[in-house]
Amino acid sequence: MPTPDSAQFLGDPQVLREGNLVKGTLIGSRAEALRQRYGQRVVADLSRQLSPQAARYLDDPPMPLAWHDMAPLLEIDCALLHGLFAGRMEKMRTFGAEIARQDLTTTYKTMAAAGSPPVLVKRFGLIYRTYFKYGDFSVTAIGDAAGTATLSGGGVPLYMCSHGISGWIEAGLALLGSRRSAVEHTACRHRGAPRCAWSISW
Repeated sequence: MPTPDSAQFLGDPQVLREGNLVKGTLIGSRAEALRQRYGQRVVADLSRQLSPQAARYLDDPPMPLAWHDMAPLLEIDCALLHGLFAGRMEKMRTFGAEIARQDLTTTYKTMAAAGSPPVLVKRFGLIYRTYFKYGDFSVTAIGDAAGTATLSGGGVPLYMCSHGISGWIEAGLALLGSRRSAVEHTACRHRGAPRCAWSISW
C-alpha cells in the first residue's frame, strides 16, 4: 500500500475515499510504457518493492476489458514517484503522455482515427470512461481551437488529475497533428475546488 508520506502525491483523503475502478487497459499500458521507456530490469527492480498484488499488475497485467481495484495501481505509481522519479510529481505528466502514445497507436487506435484534434477533444469524456469507471468528465468547446474540461467525482488522485491527465491530453492532441497543444490544470478538488478543470488549446 502507499506509504504515509505519499499523501503529497495522492492528495486529499476525502477525495480518495470516493474510490474508483480502473480498466485493465490502463494497467497493461502502464506496464508496457515502463518497459519500453526504462527497460525490463527497472520494471523488475520496481516489482521487488511492491506488495504481491501490485507486483502482479506489472508482471502479468489483468484482463484488459475488466474493471480492477485502483489501490495496486496507486502503489505502483507512488513507488515510481518516490524512486525512479525522485519525488518529482511533474514526471507523471511525461508518463501520462507516454501512455497516450502507447494506447492511441494500439488498443485505442480507433479513437485516433478521429483524424483531427477537435474531434478527439469531443471524445475525451468517452476516453475517460475507457480508463475509469466512476466520475463525469466533460468538455466544452471555446472557439475552434480551445476548450475547457471538467471532472466531477471519481476519487482520482492528485498526481493523476494535476499531471497524468494533462500529459495524456497534450500527447493525444499532438499525435493527431496539433503543433501547439497545451493543457493547464486550472482547478483541483484536492485543493478545495468543487471539481477539477483543465484549459485546453490546440
